[in-house]
Amino acid sequence: MGLGLVEMVMRIEEEFEIKIPDEVAVTTVTPRTVIDYLMRQPQINKNLSRDYVALSLWLILEDELGINRAYYTEDSRFIEDMGAD
Repeated sequence: MGLGLVEMVMRIEEEFEIKIPDEVAVTTVTPRTVIDYLMRQPQINKNLSRDYVALSLWLILEDELGINRAYYTEDSRFIEDMGAD
């Protein structure tokens, strides 16, 4: 996992006040996999809607990786499609 993706994971952890295990972080290859993982966390699922989590993630991607949401979907791959490292 490259530096950009590591920084993204750190921002997600900070934003949602959770710890993402390394073995999970390396398997989150699309925004959908990240959102689905977050929504499975009880402390997030009971307090936040999926739409809120998805929007928050896109704001992190835009800020950390310079990814423009208009050009990608939840199924776009971070490295292959979005050019993240």
